[in-house]
Amino acid sequence: MILHILTKAPDSRAATQMQQALGNQDSVLLIEEAVTAALNPAWAAWQKYRSRIFLLSEDLTSRGLTHIAAKHQLPTMDVDDFVALTEQYEKTVTWY
Repeated sequence: MILHILTKAPDSRAATQMQQALGNQDSVLLIEEAVTAALNPAWAAWQKYRSRIFLLSEDLTSRGLTHIAAKHQLPTMDVDDFVALTEQYEKTVTWY
């Protein structure tokens, strides 16, 4: 079980590589630029892994995207939830 942390936009090479590396029990946390995935609810990863992808609320707020994530009912978490999530996984991989 791996927690994948994506820092780049959903149309980036890093995002494509991350999606190819996802295992059946893995989850994804979108941070920094990656939270712009909230702007594209048709993003392939939302369709395939929606229950295992989370957006960092602080990064959504700093980019003015909180209302968009809420409108599309995308799962969010704050920094405390992020810490708790990392404790549930054997390792983490950050995609830059």
